[in-house]
Formats: sequence, structure tokens, C-alpha cells
Amino acid sequence: MNLARYLMQSRGPVNAARRLGVIAQRFGISQDKMGAALDAYLDVTDRFGCTPTLAITANLLDRYPRPFIKLAERGAELAVHGYVHTNYGQLGLEQQAEHMDKALSAYRRLGIPVAGSRGPYLGWNAESIAVAKAAGLSYTSNTPLAWDVTEREDVPAQSWAAYDKGLALYGARKAVTTASLPTGLDGGLLDLPVSLPDDEEMVDRLGLTPGQRKAAWLRILDRVYARGELFTLILHHERLLICRDELEFLLSEARTREPKVWIAPLKEISSWWRRRSGYRLEIKPLDDGLYEVTGPSDDEVTIVVHAVAGASGSQPWFGQYRLGLERFTVQSGPLPAIGVREDAPEQLVRFLEAEGYVVQRGDKSRCALFLDRTAFCEDDKLAIAEAIENSAAPLVRLWRWPSAARCALAITGDVDAMSLIDFLRRPLEV
Repeated sequence: MNLARYLMQSRGPVNAARRLGVIAQRFGISQDKMGAALDAYLDVTDRFGCTPTLAITANLLDRYPRPFIKLAERGAELAVHGYVHTNYGQLGLEQQAEHMDKALSAYRRLGIPVAGSRGPYLGWNAESIAVAKAAGLSYTSNTPLAWDVTEREDVPAQSWAAYDKGLALYGARKAVTTASLPTGLDGGLLDLPVSLPDDEEMVDRLGLTPGQRKAAWLRILDRVYARGELFTLILHHERLLICRDELEFLLSEARTREPKVWIAPLKEISSWWRRRSGYRLEIKPLDDGLYEVTGPSDDEVTIVVHAVAGASGSQPWFGQYRLGLERFTVQSGPLPAIGVREDAPEQLVRFLEAEGYVVQRGDKSRCALFLDRTAFCEDDKLAIAEAIENSAAPLVRLWRWPSAARCALAITGDVDAMSLIDFLRRPLEV
């Protein structure tokens, strides 16, 4: 999918013409204007002590090596955003493999390591997963989740129609019913979901004011924080100066939260999620409803106790949760674990274990909470997680994020052009 086709499908002719006019104003003839924008981007993240992930269309590395070497030297994570800016979800295995090889070669020539990828237009398919795995990547970031943070009546009908078209083109899922958490893909990859609306939708589609943009991102943070999930923000470098105040506002708000928000690049989030997935809690019955809980010897692991009053050495953390130690005792009549049926789906057990719980098959009376389910699918995850959290069942679990962080935030951007000429060349690229 080239630029012209994308604009027609996602915006319609009127909005597409307006977008092309905006592009002409926003980008310079040379790469200098966007190079300065990327520097300003890192100035903001440096000030808040965090590292962004910038997904780069790799042919730009061949055209303008110096700005990207500088970004890497300043500590930014660079990820693959295709070799050219086309919808890889519409390409087959052979073409995608060829493009991935060219992209990784561009990174190798500059000595920049790569851990993950994001498709242009968030486009991907089964072949994309196979290609990313064969390339040795550890994550993708392509699943869009749309958060309901803007009211339809607050924007013009034409603007809302353009927003709806964009969500439909992306195939966005609703965050109100979908957990915003890393998901395992075939081949061992992780996909780290993207949070919408992003800067492009707020500025160029919905036409939100700076105050409305701040409010929208803050609402996403509030909901992710309450649910203990992942907020993957997208802010393109071309709108950094337009949305700089909004980014600073969000980062300032995140830094004031207690329990804290873990702000990290996607490669660190992916690495942590894999590391944590190898850990399990052990619960050993003692006497008179007393249980010894032992966790992994990892200083960053967070063990939490849910709805349990008697936990040795624990301290208040969030809601019904208290923080536990690496080894502690819990006073609880039933086993502070989740029981499932003997014939419960294996996917359900894997999900609960990934959520950090101890799971026992067939223990309906012994466990503090029993899930009597014979079916399970991806859409069940959020509802099950919320039902467990809202229960009064005494449970222990490995928390999702390191060092007692309540949720995670990734600041990301897609860099697909450094000049107006780059945009004009896109319709010729496949």
C-alpha cells in the first residue's frame, strides 16, 4: 500500500487533500527540520529519565545515516519499520523476507542493534511473524487497541468519520474489552500492543485542542494504571513540536504516581516479560491455615498478596494488594491459589500462570478461588482478570511489572520520512 492509496482509504478525498497540504508545511526540503525534531524528542525523554523506541523505515538509514547514528549514541532504541513504508500485511513471505534482509543490512552498516519491529500502517500477517522470528527479533508492536477517551459530540462529524476510517484500516480492537498486555505469537515472538488514539489521530484526524489531547492521553494512563497494564504511546517526530507540551505533561504525571509507572523502551519491556515468564511461586502448607510463599531470587520481581490480612512482612501497595517478600508466610484458610477443572483448557491455565498465579487442577474446595470454565479464548482475558481482582479471594501472585511498578509506559514514534522529498517518493516504493 503506497501513500496515496492509504490516504484515500483511511481519510477520503477531502481529508486526504488536506493531509497532503499539512505534510508540505510540516516537512522541509532537506532532512534538517526533522533532524532537529528528533533531537528535541530525545531532549524531552532525557529530561524525564526515560528512553524512547523509534521505529525507523530502514531506507532512511541509507539516505541519512548521521541523524540515526546520533540517536543511537544518545541511547534511543531503534526498531525496524520496514525497509520502505508500505503495508507488509499485504505482501507475501518472499517479499517480506527480502525487505527485512535489506532493513537489517542497513542497521548493520551503521552498527545499530535491533530487537523489534513495527509495520507501517501497523500492517502485518502470519508471514510477518515468520520473517521477524527468522531475523532473530524478539518482539513486534502491531496490535492496535482503541481507548474510548474522546466523545463523538466533541469533534466535527467529518473528523470523527476520518478517525473511524483509520481505526477500521488498522483493524483496531476495543481496549474496553481487551487487555493491553504483551501477547505471545507463533515462533516465540511477543507482540506489544499499541494504544490509540495516537498523535496523528488526535491532531490530523480528530483536530483535538492541546487541552483535549492532554486529557485523552491522561485518560489512557489512568485506565492502564487502574488495570495494571501497558500504555504504548505513539508520537511521530513530525508532530513533536505540536505535541511537546502534551508529552511533557504525560511524563510528568507518570513520574508522580505511587506506586510508580515503569517507563521503558519496548526492548526492555519485551526482555522483562520473557524473564518473568520463567518464574513461578511456590506455596507450602504449614499448620492451621498458614502457608509459606517462596518467590524467585530476583531483586526486580514483585510479589503481591491479594485480599489477605495476615502476610508476614507485607506492606500496603495498591487497592486490595499488599507487597510481599521473597519468602514470607500467609494466614489463609484455603490455599491462596486458583483452582480449575480437571478438563479446563490448557490456554486458560497458561494465561493464569502468565498472570503470576499458582494454579491447581481439580481443587474446587481447597483453593481460595475456583474457575469453573470449560472454554477460553483471547477475548476472555480481561474479564477473567478483572473478576479475580474484584473478588475477595485471598491470593498470592507474581506481579506483571518489575520493582513494584503498577503499570508500564513506552514512549514510541515511527520515523518514515525526513523530508518532503521522502514523502513524494513513497508512491513509487513497494
